[in-house]
Amino acid sequence: MTRSPAGNLVLILAAAALFSGCGSHSSSDGATAQSGTKSLAKKPVNPAEEISRNMVSAVASNKPSTLPVQVKFELRDRPDVGRPVALDLAIVPMSASVDRVFGKVEGEDGLELVEGAEIAASDRPQEGVPIRHSVKVLPKRAGIFMVRAALTVDAAGVSSTESYSIPLIADAAAPGAAGKPATAAAQ
Repeated sequence: MTRSPAGNLVLILAAAALFSGCGSHSSSDGATAQSGTKSLAKKPVNPAEEISRNMVSAVASNKPSTLPVQVKFELRDRPDVGRPVALDLAIVPMSASVDRVFGKVEGEDGLELVEGAEIAASDRPQEGVPIRHSVKVLPKRAGIFMVRAALTVDAAGVSSTESYSIPLIADAAAPGAAGKPATAAAQ
């Protein structure tokens, strides 16, 4: 479909109007205070919100989860067969009633757990503040694997356990790619 020059001009003007509306408009503090509107000062970032930008939620075995925690994870690198990869976990207490959190991490057959099998107990964790734990796994063959984090949470005098699944897809490493980033291996 072809457009006339006038039609293109209309589209360009509409896009320019949208982009000009997206810019930041600043005013002096005096003008803001006089008009009675709120200042756009940065508010403190909630630690749980900070990690959610880079991390993905693990899948609880029960839907909805019975534990007052959220589990998030992030892989530091692409999982390749025969090369250990770090997996960062964040356990976020979602209630002030959490008294203690601890657990263990396991991998499926074909996925060796090199470090971080035990999640140390954290007593009286603060609500919304992530408990960080690092795990190192070594894929023994290509495939789709599950890493499971079994957490026990003591809250309000009740102890509950739940498993969280973390998918991991291991690929056969390119020859001579050990220790190199994925982009270098492809070249």
